[in-house]
Amino acid sequence: MSRLPDLPPAGPILNISRRDTLRALGGGLVVAFALPGLACALEPPDPTVDLGDIPPEGTASHLNAWIRIAPNGVVTLRMPAAEMGQGVYTSLPMILAEELDCDWKDVHAESAPAHPDYGRPLGFLGMESQLTGGSNSVRGYWPALTEAGAAARAMLVAEAAAIWKVDAAACTTQAGAVIHGDKRASYGSLAAGAALRKPPKKLQLKDPASYTLIGTSPSRLDLPSKIDGSAVFGVDVKLEGMVIGTVVPCPHYGGRVGKVDDTKARGMPGVIDILTFDEEVVVLAEHFWQAKKAADALKIEWDPGAGAGIDDAAVEAALASAIAAGGKVIQREGKPSDPPPAGTTTLEATYSAPYLEHATMEPLSAAARVTADRVDIWTGTQIQEMLRSKASKLTKVPKDQVFVHTTFLGGGYGRRSEFDAPRVALQAAMAIDKPVKLIWTREATFARGALRPAARCDLRAVLGPDASGKGTIQHLHVTVAAQSILARFVPGFLANGKMGAMVAVEGLADGPYHFPSIQVDYARVDLPVTVGWWRSVHGSFNGFFRECFLDECAHALGRDPIELRRELLAHNPRFLAVLDLAVAQAGAVPAGQHRGVALFESFGSIVAQVADVTVTDGAVRVHRVTAAIDCGKVVHPDTVKAQVMGATIMGLSMTLHERISLKDAASQERNFHTYPILGPADAPTVDVHIVPSTEPPGGVGEPGLPPVPGAVCNAVFAATGKRLRVMPIAALVG
Repeated sequence: MSRLPDLPPAGPILNISRRDTLRALGGGLVVAFALPGLACALEPPDPTVDLGDIPPEGTASHLNAWIRIAPNGVVTLRMPAAEMGQGVYTSLPMILAEELDCDWKDVHAESAPAHPDYGRPLGFLGMESQLTGGSNSVRGYWPALTEAGAAARAMLVAEAAAIWKVDAAACTTQAGAVIHGDKRASYGSLAAGAALRKPPKKLQLKDPASYTLIGTSPSRLDLPSKIDGSAVFGVDVKLEGMVIGTVVPCPHYGGRVGKVDDTKARGMPGVIDILTFDEEVVVLAEHFWQAKKAADALKIEWDPGAGAGIDDAAVEAALASAIAAGGKVIQREGKPSDPPPAGTTTLEATYSAPYLEHATMEPLSAAARVTADRVDIWTGTQIQEMLRSKASKLTKVPKDQVFVHTTFLGGGYGRRSEFDAPRVALQAAMAIDKPVKLIWTREATFARGALRPAARCDLRAVLGPDASGKGTIQHLHVTVAAQSILARFVPGFLANGKMGAMVAVEGLADGPYHFPSIQVDYARVDLPVTVGWWRSVHGSFNGFFRECFLDECAHALGRDPIELRRELLAHNPRFLAVLDLAVAQAGAVPAGQHRGVALFESFGSIVAQVADVTVTDGAVRVHRVTAAIDCGKVVHPDTVKAQVMGATIMGLSMTLHERISLKDAASQERNFHTYPILGPADAPTVDVHIVPSTEPPGGVGEPGLPPVPGAVCNAVFAATGKRLRVMPIAALVG
């Protein structure tokens, strides 16, 4: 059953269902805002992602801003973020529904179009955009959604009060109705009149103590369609007259297409055209398998360009050279003694982490239709508004005539914050003047990505007694070398300044532990390898560097690693509470197993993890990970637990197995047989505990990953006495 947009004048869509026809019906309240950040979005509805029952009655109306209420009481809520498995198509509607005070069973959600009015703050970048990433959907959209719900609720109350000729302040709301004494009016009956009212200038938000929905775990709205197969992912898009193709990207980062011999491929059944662009060759056919077979028949000579000679050894040399040259000082607090005082020792270690592929469940895909005056793009994207702007620039079609239809994403992790897949689809559609859907094979997805940067970290600690005579860390000096992800996205003066460096040293600078003196440096490395956002970004290796070295220090001091952490967190009670909860819930170490602990803050949340492992004949088996998270206010507890579980498994896979190696800047791993990920049989029990908190919401999609390698590697040391300083570790333990 198709649920793709029928937005004139985009042209006909195949297989229009009754759902498509009815989805525009419902009439009722359309909330338009004149509040900061809640201006009036004018784009028509986009049912690419459309969850819940369609109102069976009412008059046609366009959705405006965030909320529509139908005469039968069905509440349609527009969701600005992309749903890629993290549960935002339930959590975000819950925030709106809570403030609106509607009945959850009447809630319907649909994807919002790409539009500036659906932007959210991008933290340290000091700008707004409609973007799904940085574990920021709930915390980023919380203010706008609560204000939207409160404004709509006030308009409904005002309408009921006017009808009843009573004071609006004497009215209450409950489960989709306005109440005054023995009078009760449903939102559906009030919607048409309320739609004519202006939102109040001053909003009255609900007291969190009165929440009835937030903090509970209702069934996710996206699950039914994913179970019955009606959910629309990028690969599911079907358009009338659509040509299907596949992409063969240049495997060399910094390279381009050289000579192409497509003689055999052009003569194969179903092939429509073969297009050559700077960095890829596109084969178009009637069906995907025809395109794939023809792509296999191509003879292509690649020009490695700037990637020539870039292999693993060259990357390691570049990282080491950058550290030797000295980095930019990002944090310097206290003044270490020079030379170190008598009775102290110096401990030094070097850690490293490789490039990583995102390896999302769904390979890349994108569909595009380009006419002289309109552009439509269907894809699973994390950058709706940025994609709209880039597509406008590429096609030279005005931005207000570019429509981005966000499908479900089969995993994102930052990979779908890139423009490459939509770009190639747009170029192909323009080249043949037909709608085009492109599907990357798994090999093509691996061949050219936006990798998690490789990194090296040199650490030096001065160890000695504190005032009480206990051994502790007197001074810590950390230098991290890695490429700058920000360099592709912000002006050079920002990427080269403290902003760019702070991203790279996340979790190392301004960390939770107290040291008498500390210095953190960043040494930027420039290589032709494309690097991008990866789940938890630099925390994925900085957690490994810091938490393992902290254990090294504890061992050198003859201290228990947990007790040392507790002392270093004595002035940071929120972090200490998370650590204590994880340790308490882990209980006693099971017989025959060994334990490691790690702690990390990222994206506004604190996570501590305890890993229980065994090592048999050089093979590491993680039996259980006990996690505690303080993520502030919690919207949907089950989603929080699920995200920490998923991040833990992904972090364990990274720790044990994952690595991209290079030859002439070309990935040598092209599918899962050479890039193994953790399988179900090796997945541990993950036990998640949420710290009750009244702090503002933090992220939950990414913070569960950074503590994993530290906890596991510290447990391996406890089991074997072998210190592991390079990921992945599976081949190093024995």
